[in-house]
Amino acid sequence: MQRLSNNFRPQFTDEEVTTIYLWGIIQRKFETKAIHTYIKMHLRDWFPKLPSYQAFDRRLTELTPAFCAIAQRLMEEKPMEAIDMNILLMDSMPILLAKASRSGHAKVARELCAKTYNASRKQWYYGVKLHMVAYKRHHTLPYPKLLFVSEASCHDLPIARQMLQDIECSGFSLLGDKAYSEAKWKERLEQQGIHLLTPAKMQPGDPPRLPGGDAFDTCVSSARQPIESFFNWLHEKTAIQAASKVRSFKGLLLHIFARLAAALSLLSFHF
Repeated sequence: MQRLSNNFRPQFTDEEVTTIYLWGIIQRKFETKAIHTYIKMHLRDWFPKLPSYQAFDRRLTELTPAFCAIAQRLMEEKPMEAIDMNILLMDSMPILLAKASRSGHAKVARELCAKTYNASRKQWYYGVKLHMVAYKRHHTLPYPKLLFVSEASCHDLPIARQMLQDIECSGFSLLGDKAYSEAKWKERLEQQGIHLLTPAKMQPGDPPRLPGGDAFDTCVSSARQPIESFFNWLHEKTAIQAASKVRSFKGLLLHIFARLAAALSLLSFHF
């Protein structure tokens, strides 16, 4: 990221802003105010030009594209030696700006957010979805390959079609849940060299399943369980799903991609 304004070399650099914020998230300080206060009280000798909280917060918001770039760079530096048997995992997770009764009145970041029902949590919420395609790794968490943020109300299948439209992963198997089960899309993926595996989605009037069908569904569900573990780990380390303090569209993107960058740094460097 390059500054083109007259103040293109501020005394408190963009690198310092980025470093402080990522460090704060890794240290489980999930609010900007808490990060700024800690640096001010305990690490002022390291950052003597630390600006006021208001200026620090404003600089962070303007640096949102930099955090997107950091996350992208970290995904590109994937540990290929740990990839498990050419398997890709696919799923999505909700990011909540408001839930339950508050979801009907939320207005923040309307450019991207929407209200929808989360069946697994059995609650309405207002927010977005984070979609992910990840490499399955042996005895550890998956490593993200593709990430996409959509309205919460978007169905997973159209987003998956868009994410994987031009992917080059010939020889991979792609594991997902029933939401991704569609014959036409499976056929198109086969032409790309990707074999889609999902639990069977039974429709009214379908013939009885063959013996062993339930065992296949159980096997697929078990094999794709690590991506659910990744989402749980991601929220535990970064509180990414709790976005109730977000107050703007740029703030939402900062919340998401800064936390992704922090989490990917943890995966990459084994902190």
